Amino acid sequence: MFSFFFERLYHIQDIQQAFKNICLDKMLSEGYFDMSLYIYGRIKKEDVRGRLAASKYAVLYDGAYPTKDTAYDTWNQKLKGNQEYEQRDLVELTYDESSAIVNWVYRIFKNSEEREEFTRELLGYIKDLHSIQRNICISQGVVYNKAKVEIHFLTSISGINRFIASMSYKKGQLFFRGHADPNYVLLPSIMRSVHLEQNESKMYHELLINCPNDFENCHTHLERLVKMQHYGLPTRLLDITRNPLVALYFACESQAATYGELVLISAENHEIKYPQSDTVSILASLPVFSYNLQRQICRLAEDKTIDNEEFNRLVGRLIHEVRLEKPAFQAEINKSDVLNSYIVYALKNNSRIVKQDGAFILCGLRNTTHSLEEFRYREKGKKIIVLITKKQRILEQLDNFSINRAALFPEIECVSDYIKDKYSKI
Repeated sequence: MFSFFFERLYHIQDIQQAFKNICLDKMLSEGYFDMSLYIYGRIKKEDVRGRLAASKYAVLYDGAYPTKDTAYDTWNQKLKGNQEYEQRDLVELTYDESSAIVNWVYRIFKNSEEREEFTRELLGYIKDLHSIQRNICISQGVVYNKAKVEIHFLTSISGINRFIASMSYKKGQLFFRGHADPNYVLLPSIMRSVHLEQNESKMYHELLINCPNDFENCHTHLERLVKMQHYGLPTRLLDITRNPLVALYFACESQAATYGELVLISAENHEIKYPQSDTVSILASLPVFSYNLQRQICRLAEDKTIDNEEFNRLVGRLIHEVRLEKPAFQAEINKSDVLNSYIVYALKNNSRIVKQDGAFILCGLRNTTHSLEEFRYREKGKKIIVLITKKQRILEQLDNFSINRAALFPEIECVSDYIKDKYSKI
């Protein structure tokens, strides 16, 4: 029977939302999530307080952690008197706030054995997971659906090379991406926030207006998006690489307390496009248009009663925009082209892309979480997840192969940082 003390806590809207953000959404969309930070108590109180400096939830980390008997009352005592907390209309927690709340709950338990047992009870309690309950497993703090996901923990470059060599993929091409945290959802930056996604067009145009000289050598929408991505503006591009060692570096470079993830991406030839492709020009033109117009185009493309000819008549503005880039472009947009995501080879026109052997996933208008998950490498119907458990060891091994910050980010400020860090450790 689920712990009575947590049943009371879980009915608090903030706590329910925090667990949804940290584990439920990831489990439902991708079939796995990492709870090792919480189960093994790897999150330091001072680090949480630093991240929550401006948050009302920082008070949870004043003093000792509560016990099962005091947790509910402690929450109310610390937060119910907070005017900002009391006056909120809707819970909208940041990721750091969600993580802090989940960690606070897990710290109620004394050791990793109790926390893992609590995790099992929690998964059985959440109604949305009842249908897959018998397939849920926990390995080294990682929760996954064994019917859909296969987890591999790797600790060295040699082990990773052997694993990749053993993969049975024979058609198309493999690409890779590194996540420093396995709970990082496979999404482009523009789609990680509703506010960013709704203001994509404004950000795109404002950067062009404010920094015109930086884009004077960009002749296509794709080239502009790549440059915007390079300088940190959220875009609908997702960075990937053809070099697994490059992806491995990004999986290990930060967040030492978490596992890293080497994301395996497989694509058949029809899913891979060159920069000059008409499909790429269509998708790269989407940021020009307002969010409302993008949604309208999406609805038209998903409407099965509208054929391609009628669709092209209704999206004249999109066709016009593509023709500004390609005057000979024919009004023959396939509806699926605006919905789907495609892998795009990058032009080798900047040193960072060359060094990182970079490519991109250019995302369309369809439910992007689902469409990007379709690129995940699978064997026998199961998604293959590779987690890295010895980050520092692998970074040292990568350095022996000249895979490091200075090599992958050849700008002088990044090379300077690498040299400084290197000699600071001597």
